[in-house]
Amino acid sequence: MQKIFAGVLFTFGFVFLLITASVMLTKNPSEDDRDAALGGLMLGVPAIAGGTAIVLNMRRKNKELAATQSQQLETTFLELLQNTNGRISVAEFALASKLSLADSKQYLDRKVSQLNGDFDVSEDGKISYRFDFR
Repeated sequence: MQKIFAGVLFTFGFVFLLITASVMLTKNPSEDDRDAALGGLMLGVPAIAGGTAIVLNMRRKNKELAATQSQQLETTFLELLQNTNGRISVAEFALASKLSLADSKQYLDRKVSQLNGDFDVSEDGKISYRFDFR
């Protein structure tokens, strides 16, 4: 809903500023034209500013949400490491974190390189990630 409202504000602002610009490009504008230009400026600038404020607020909220989700994911990862003595499978992490298997694998691959972890492959071909806490 906020995206739609921001889009409406940008559209109205653009239209009003377009009126102002067209009057400014006219040779010898009449008094009515100058009034229309001033009105377009007075309505266009606040509309553009309002749309910009909404977009910036949405961006800030999205960053905060991403940071919170990242912290929750890190906490889940650390708790699972503690509970499994440093061995995690993709499926275990996917269940605990509520991520897809592909996203879980990508996350664990990143953690292996960050924390100097390692892979173990069982005889039946299952991969588990190993992280040492020494």
